[in-house]
Amino acid sequence: MSSIKDVAREAQVSIATVSRVFNNPAVVSNQTKTRVYSAAEKLGYTPNFSAKTMRKSIVGTIIVMIPDISNTFFIDIVRGAQDYAETRGYNILMGRFDIHHFDLQKYIKLVKSKAADGIVMAIGHNRHFAPVAEAKGIPIVTIEEEFMGNPYIYVDNFEAISEIVEYLISKKRSQIGFLGFKSERERLLAFKNAITKNNLKYDEELIKKGDEFGEAVYASAREYVEAILKIGKIPDAVVCASDVLAAGVIKWLIKNGLRVPQDVAVTGFDNIEVAELVQPGITTVEQPREIMGREAARLLINKIEGHEVAKKIAFQTRIVVRESA
Repeated sequence: MSSIKDVAREAQVSIATVSRVFNNPAVVSNQTKTRVYSAAEKLGYTPNFSAKTMRKSIVGTIIVMIPDISNTFFIDIVRGAQDYAETRGYNILMGRFDIHHFDLQKYIKLVKSKAADGIVMAIGHNRHFAPVAEAKGIPIVTIEEEFMGNPYIYVDNFEAISEIVEYLISKKRSQIGFLGFKSERERLLAFKNAITKNNLKYDEELIKKGDEFGEAVYASAREYVEAILKIGKIPDAVVCASDVLAAGVIKWLIKNGLRVPQDVAVTGFDNIEVAELVQPGITTVEQPREIMGREAARLLINKIEGHEVAKKIAFQTRIVVRESA
């Protein structure tokens, strides 16, 4: 059986660093965490948390809830949560919730009936749900937004959007549009702030918010391109609130005879697989999705086992430059 020393040797870090990754990962860089987690999985290493803290009432199962099973962003979060949970001897159940008819009842019943120990919920940014009385006292950790005072994990959308706008400005782009989602506020506010801060014109005609699930995402991208063509006001860059939106915008710009990025630069958000697969590849903001899932699972399991946990943990984003901008 592999030891913590073996993991440290494989990851080329100190034993203390490996210990921090599994016990207090917030103080360790994303790159180092990835190396340590990969080494642990390769060697089949499992930290000895259970022997110290597991109680007979713990069944060893957590629920990971996401709003959209077709979205790679959320699936990557589930994958990260599962990878970490397994190192602690836990299984996961994946569930889906409807953001328009938010209902936790069946998942709460699973926890209360001891079919599961707690819930990780990937809420999505800018979604705020009313408290659910039955959820009080149940171990819950959320991703992107807080819920009922439980621990949560997030990224700084203001900083991320500001950085992508400033990147476009460095590429001599000055008439910049924005395509987001109806459910969001923060990224659009961040965009407006970044535009005005850099003394550029915030043009309402170049701003659109569409639907965010399934085929509606592609329809939103098509409608945005059709709208700017109709008014004859073509921006020299478009900031999109997701990579799927960006892929759609690129497709419809090219279909209408415009070149990307020569005529219009396009950026995305998340750095999911589609960002690298489409042509041209999408310049985007990367969120560490799997690491966020791992951290959410770690917080939840620690909470289940009675450990003190942080109230909130922020993760940094980074710009991944490809051909679209």
